[in-house]
Amino acid sequence: MNLQILRSMRLSSLPVIALMVLAAAGMAGCTGDDGKTGAQGPAGPVGPPGPPGTPGTGGSAAVPIDTAAAINPEFVSIAVPSGGGAPVVTFKLTDEQGFGITGLPADQARFTLAQLSPPPAAGASSEWQSYITTASGGIPDAQASYERGTSGTFVDNGDGTYQYTFAKALAGSGAYPAGPAFDAAKTHRFAFQIDRSDPRAANNLPTDFVPAGGAPTFERKIVDNDTCNACHDYLGFHGGNRRDIDYCVTCHNPHSIDGDTVNEPWGGTVDMKQMIHKIHKGADLANGYFIIGYGGRKVDFSEVEFPQDIRNCQTCHNESDPNTPQASNWRLVANRASCGACHDDIDWANGGHPFGIVFTDDRSCLDCHRPDGVKPIEEAHQIPTQIAGEKFAYNIVSVTGTAPGEFPVVRFTVTDPTNNDAAYDIQNDPAFTVSAGGASRLSIDIGWNVNTDFSNVGSGVNPGAPIQIDPLFGKSTNVGNNVFEVTSPTAIPAGVSGVAVAIEGHPAVDVEGDATPERIPVANVITPSGRHGAIVDIAKCDDCHSQLSVHGNNRTDNVEVCTMCHNGNATDINRRVAGSACVNELGPDDAPIDMKRMAHQLHASGVIGGVGICGFGNSANTYEFTYPGFLNNCEGCHEANTYYPVDPARVIATTVDANDPAVLTDDVAISPNTAVCSACHVSSTAAAHMTQNGGDFAAGKAADGSLISSGVETCGLCHGPGRTADVKVVHRVGEFPYNAPRDR
Repeated sequence: MNLQILRSMRLSSLPVIALMVLAAAGMAGCTGDDGKTGAQGPAGPVGPPGPPGTPGTGGSAAVPIDTAAAINPEFVSIAVPSGGGAPVVTFKLTDEQGFGITGLPADQARFTLAQLSPPPAAGASSEWQSYITTASGGIPDAQASYERGTSGTFVDNGDGTYQYTFAKALAGSGAYPAGPAFDAAKTHRFAFQIDRSDPRAANNLPTDFVPAGGAPTFERKIVDNDTCNACHDYLGFHGGNRRDIDYCVTCHNPHSIDGDTVNEPWGGTVDMKQMIHKIHKGADLANGYFIIGYGGRKVDFSEVEFPQDIRNCQTCHNESDPNTPQASNWRLVANRASCGACHDDIDWANGGHPFGIVFTDDRSCLDCHRPDGVKPIEEAHQIPTQIAGEKFAYNIVSVTGTAPGEFPVVRFTVTDPTNNDAAYDIQNDPAFTVSAGGASRLSIDIGWNVNTDFSNVGSGVNPGAPIQIDPLFGKSTNVGNNVFEVTSPTAIPAGVSGVAVAIEGHPAVDVEGDATPERIPVANVITPSGRHGAIVDIAKCDDCHSQLSVHGNNRTDNVEVCTMCHNGNATDINRRVAGSACVNELGPDDAPIDMKRMAHQLHASGVIGGVGICGFGNSANTYEFTYPGFLNNCEGCHEANTYYPVDPARVIATTVDANDPAVLTDDVAISPNTAVCSACHVSSTAAAHMTQNGGDFAAGKAADGSLISSGVETCGLCHGPGRTADVKVVHRVGEFPYNAPRDR
């Protein structure tokens, strides 16, 4: 029996095989003289354990690379001959069971090698420099590169280990001409890539070492993969196989340029500290940013918008992460290259700095921007409204009178968490008494549901909106100790269950010192939490958004509060006013704003052809961006297993044409599961599949908001947990890393 068959056997199979062998022996020895099989005898007693076998002599169990379900590279050693000869690296590949992997073709392996040097000038950053270079844009040796396994000497040892001797030395006449001057005492970095467009290879094996021996004492580790993947799920560039930031910088450093853009204002830079900042601030750069990539393809980042305040440097630079000991460089190291990546409108040489300073070198930066300077970097990058928001918290004290026919009474406080939760007097405190421009605003929202979705039928605020009560400017009662009370002007309609109350809005604080108060975002609260509170964790939203605050900082960091308005009965019909900017740009037909459809459409807008919604002031809002992660990674936003098909009798259908905002019975709606799935799966084939299985794109609604449909969705029969087309399996949730499609 060959090794591969042995590998694939399950332990549970072995007793079966043993029985088969015993049965065969019994059939041979228990036949009578007449050639007929005799009666089966009783089972014998279990024999005692046999003596231990002789230990094996060792072996080199390895499996072919094409049979491995996973490829795990491991660093073994690297040696650089004295004087900077051609390095010799040994590495190992193992599969998911720890067996060595053999058969990696030399032309599918790439190797990089770089040296780390201290800052080349006062005030500058430390920097990597690749030994291996190539031409770019017609400029010789302008681009850091790699050696393919066929360049040097590549040896497969047959046991899972491999040895590669680089094609060129690090010093002397045979070295790459644009590489750094070899210094055996400096930190070096080796990295590796399997060039198979293969999702199985787990990592790029970036390894720091010192040719002279000993552990590296000088490092440059500023950003960890985890912080990138919080938004991107799993970064993979240049065909998907360059996945590790520590690998990227072996090429993307100050000594490497994109020769095709060398005459642009940014001088062709692809240095990581400049390139990454420029990409994330693309839409707000004075000079834009693009790169000419493989095959002359232009990759333009000039419309990229960072989904949070760009000043929030610690989103990427996490100083508490032990894997990034130099993460604090963002506030301790300042120079024209790193700072000018975002502040690209400064003319450093001609006094373009806001204070008219002319920079001849980088030493002047920390004169002002060091931690104890007149304007520390950390202070300059503070987000004043977020800091001000730390002094406010909303609290629902009690809710009474929520039965049908009753008028709910809500008691609440606004407190200061930084001052022993002291309660504000919202009728007199300056933060709540600025009426100009609606700077101070609070709202007590009261909504209810049909089964488990908000519907708000009977609220009197159409379509589908909750009751909203303004408690400011004398419209609430202080019942003592700055506990305030409001009473709903509308009674709870008959047949309603599941009443919920939320607080949203914003205080006003002058954080800029310009006598103009800003709207301060404060996390909304809701009680009780319902279905939507268990579907999406706001922390997952804030991985990308840091503090999700929309509608003029009124709705902040609480998705369930959003669903009070963004429910299945709601569209933007009230904003589709004839002659308005919205109608002129988007047309008169209303669009759904149901969260379960809208959120999916917005995040897929870049691949489904865009989304248009009318907003406050009848403004036209168009969205066409690409979610930075994988669209099929449901758990990028959802809690585990909350993305399966729902019972269509318990979730409201999505109205897509309200006709009359006060009347539900003339709505045109999409059945619940179909509304969600068709937000991303927009093809006619997908629509036909949904329709054939009970989905309805032209459903109606009863007066209570419940679904009236010609069919019954049966999505769960195939797409439920453990079914033949389980959503989790089909979407490959949790199978990262993989090269997932970012399309429909």
